Amino acid sequence: MTRVLCIGECMIELTHLDARTLRLGFAGDTYNTAVYLRRVAAQLGHETEVGYLTGLGDDEYSDAMRAEWRDEGIVDRSLLAEGRLPGLYAIRTAEDGERRFAYWREQSAARDVFSRGDLCTHIEGDLVHLSGITLQLLSSPARKALLACLRERRSEGARVSFDTNYRPRGWRSSREAADAITRACAVADIVLASRQDEDLLHGARSATAGVRRLLDLGAREVILRDGSAGAYVGTTDDVVRVPAMPVNRVVDTTAAGDAFAGGYLAGRLAGDKPQAAAALGNAVAGTVIQHPGAITPRSIRLVEPTPSQSLREPTTAPTSH
Repeated sequence: MTRVLCIGECMIELTHLDARTLRLGFAGDTYNTAVYLRRVAAQLGHETEVGYLTGLGDDEYSDAMRAEWRDEGIVDRSLLAEGRLPGLYAIRTAEDGERRFAYWREQSAARDVFSRGDLCTHIEGDLVHLSGITLQLLSSPARKALLACLRERRSEGARVSFDTNYRPRGWRSSREAADAITRACAVADIVLASRQDEDLLHGARSATAGVRRLLDLGAREVILRDGSAGAYVGTTDDVVRVPAMPVNRVVDTTAAGDAFAGGYLAGRLAGDKPQAAAALGNAVAGTVIQHPGAITPRSIRLVEPTPSQSLREPTTAPTSH
């Protein structure tokens, strides 16, 4: 069995059904990835334990969140922040599927827990996944300690996956964000990025140039998502574009990148080569954006019942090629 640990913040999600009616759910970028990784791995028949490390309180919403994780098969690795509440965000979705967010998370339980100095003692697993949004929760010294911890875990045989997931509002400046995200990319085996992130942080350039810039930082494989153009997969051998899955109607683009990441990582853990895993990630994201909210109903199948084995590798290592 492969053990995965995702690190970040799961929040209360309030989705506008109309101007005054909201639906309550739970979501957050690395949590969304954890859910889709767990579901896709199960549908592929790969035995995978997915844990989630964050901070939660001792309130009824935190309890409801923990119950939701159990229902999803996510192992609760949360740390208690007494008297704190989960972060919260509200989301409005336009007719074309694009969305607007409002956040309340400055005093969240996750931010409180991630300000502690003992986070590293709770990080274990065969694959550790985090994101640029995870880094926003940390002070500069805490980020430095986390990255040192990840280097140590890699030296012990673990693999690190990092999704750049740049959100300007969570940073004091784009320069601070670029520096922190670059440092995280340098300790990752797998980097999942987007063309938009690259353009905003490092200036407009070709997708291939963006992939090669990230490879030069030290990652073994880089996946650059480029919206409807698909994804570019880079290894030390080559950079290949994998087309997106055609979608007739986009309902909600929330968590598209997170769903891709979950599908990609599940594919790699199950033995897919990077190109095949990217095609799987595109298919998962294409399914998710046809449904409202970050997390689709569990009844929605994310992969074909009998996926092709032609591009499978005879290994479960997520970064070998």
